[in-house]
Amino acid sequence: MQRIDPDDEDRFAQWFALWRQTDLQLWPDVPGWDARDVWAMARQRGCANEHHLLAATSEDGTMVGVALVGLPQRDNRHSVEVDIRVHPDHRRRGIGTVLVDDVSRRARDGNRTVLNGFFEVPTGQAASHPSDAFARSQGFAATLLANRRHLALPVDPDRVANLQREVDGAREAGAYRTLTFTTPWPEEYWEDRCELERRMSTDAPSGDAHNEEEEWDAARIGESDALAEAQGLTKLAAVAQHVASGRLVAFSEIAVSATRPTEAWQWATLVLPEHRGHRLGLAVKLDNLAFLSTVMPTARRLITGNAQENAPMIAVNDLLGFEVVGSGTFWQKTLGPQ
Repeated sequence: MQRIDPDDEDRFAQWFALWRQTDLQLWPDVPGWDARDVWAMARQRGCANEHHLLAATSEDGTMVGVALVGLPQRDNRHSVEVDIRVHPDHRRRGIGTVLVDDVSRRARDGNRTVLNGFFEVPTGQAASHPSDAFARSQGFAATLLANRRHLALPVDPDRVANLQREVDGAREAGAYRTLTFTTPWPEEYWEDRCELERRMSTDAPSGDAHNEEEEWDAARIGESDALAEAQGLTKLAAVAQHVASGRLVAFSEIAVSATRPTEAWQWATLVLPEHRGHRLGLAVKLDNLAFLSTVMPTARRLITGNAQENAPMIAVNDLLGFEVVGSGTFWQKTLGPQ
């Protein structure tokens, strides 16, 4: 087992080629992260989350399996985030088990007690894909079920107009206003962003994963923005402001990349519980869709994911026209003594 230096161009290229091959096998039209995304993650140090690249090799040095390992450094220091891939030509030979065992050993050495992972497959493959059986054979238990959803862009204008009327009629006039901007967030909203991010870590469904509340401050915001810049991403933010207090009480973000002009990724969306019931989740999503059409008018698909138990957000996405295209499972393994 080898740890890959992201600045070793040849080895990183081999690592990413295997990673991309497994992505394309499942999602040929939307393969996810590109090399720059992963490279930037693996180079960031001294931050809230560090990422390491591992590789399993055959006797002749050929990479046959890879792992992306995330190590929280502030909160959730008991956990390790792991994503394991095996080359299609080398499966069912124990390589995945070798990777899990190596990550488990490294986790124990760092006094970490759980491995967390997530894997999703197209809906048509969900019933027969071997990933579930593999995870269970390695001692992982399912903690949360999710679905990937795609939204064809642009959204029908009549649908948007009808939804906007619903938003406008759901609250007292002037009680809230919405704003849009690209990241980095204006500094005047950093305090509110920290609170929204903190609440996102506790309020979003997490099943039985028992994640700790995340600590957010100006330094962590800076780390997040620096990573997005290094990845070549632009994040579009739509926020709802409670006019009487001046505080931001809802937000939604979309990530776009200049190198992938036809796709956009819906990231976090949250409405603080005390301000729910006013269609703010729908409001910020509608505003961000309109903003997306100006920032990247070439986008033809918006990708997101929802926990199956998150009925309110699923209802919003159904109203917008998202379609379920994949099934995902969050997995967790509790590590015993060495």
